Amino acid sequence: MTLHVHFVWSTARQFCSPVPLLLGALCLPASSHAQSAPDRAVARLVLPVVVPVAQTSDASTQPAAPADQPAAPTPAPSPGLPGGLRMYGTVDTYYAYNFNEPGSGTNVLRNFDEQDNQFSMSYAEIAVEQAPTTDRRVGFRADFGFGPTATWIDSVDPNGGELRYVQQAYVSVLTPVGRGLQIDAGKFVTPIGAEPIETFGNWNYSRSLLFSWAAPYYHAGVRASLPISDTVSVSGFLLNGWNNAEDNNRAKTVAAQVTWKPTSSLSVLQAYMGGREGPQGSDGVRHLFDTVATWTVTPRLALMTNVDIGRDQIDGQTVAWQGVAAYGRVMVTPTWAVSPRVEVFEDRDGFATGTAQTLRELTLTSEHILGLGVSLRLEYRRDWSTEDFFEYRADRFRPQQNTLLVGLTYAMSTP
Repeated sequence: MTLHVHFVWSTARQFCSPVPLLLGALCLPASSHAQSAPDRAVARLVLPVVVPVAQTSDASTQPAAPADQPAAPTPAPSPGLPGGLRMYGTVDTYYAYNFNEPGSGTNVLRNFDEQDNQFSMSYAEIAVEQAPTTDRRVGFRADFGFGPTATWIDSVDPNGGELRYVQQAYVSVLTPVGRGLQIDAGKFVTPIGAEPIETFGNWNYSRSLLFSWAAPYYHAGVRASLPISDTVSVSGFLLNGWNNAEDNNRAKTVAAQVTWKPTSSLSVLQAYMGGREGPQGSDGVRHLFDTVATWTVTPRLALMTNVDIGRDQIDGQTVAWQGVAAYGRVMVTPTWAVSPRVEVFEDRDGFATGTAQTLRELTLTSEHILGLGVSLRLEYRRDWSTEDFFEYRADRFRPQQNTLLVGLTYAMSTP
């Protein structure tokens, strides 16, 4: 089936896609992404880092966190809070220029940097956390986000936007089971994928096709995380579904994730998520397999790959989407990083993007760490398709899209 992109994206900022099942699923657009469990949205943001040494996860509070990441700008320091509380925050702005000069003013297939030829504020977020410990076994986390990104993330939730500005909010209990079984209940970002929601935690400014079209952003439900050994952690999830704080049917979605970290420089995450995601009465079960591997080759070089394979049933027919993304990050100097990304995304039946096509994407990002939590990114990106999918000027389409972007981010965290 073929649906040209201007019909998708002229209304996309509020409704994301004209495909009904897609609305409940892949307008997730996912995190990339909290401290107490395998959340990709803040796993890197909340941990201060020293350039250029790779970031590491605190196993006591993040038993199944994503792989180590090479340096991002050290968050600006701020006064500590009493009672074990921590606070985090970020602000993200950008300017993007699309050489297709789309008449709608929208960069096709992009979610958080969708505005063309405009100075735009993408996201502002503030979060507060009190992580549970062996001395205080109950904790919480709440992240509040504002701006077009917050609207986009929540655009398909059946709750009508009631929690639009609450990226996640949950209560945590650390039990004395094994090495510390932590149970979280509430709304939290998805464990799926290699990238977080916050730009600060990404190697590139724009999000990958896999982040945007292959996986969810967030869930509501219960999760449990348990370190099995020094190298293996497991997590289990019972959820309403994909991107719905309010369930759209009576079925529930389940997920499981295993994190294997055989060395300090290598980490592999394998996740599965499955459940009925269609409207009430739909029989199709959606399956998603997600793999993320990260290798910190040296303190100045890191590599990462992400593979997603998805399947669903619509009117008795199987629909499929799948893709692979490869990332690199080189710290040229302690304050300058270069990050290439390449990926292929096959939307065989048009389930994710509205058009049956194979998409490819190449991104090159130059990040300049200015200090005090400020990062400037310059980015070139080329997207191309097997179809004439990308809007070109007022009423034409072509198989490719080239963009240049300048992004400025700020991040802070308390000690």
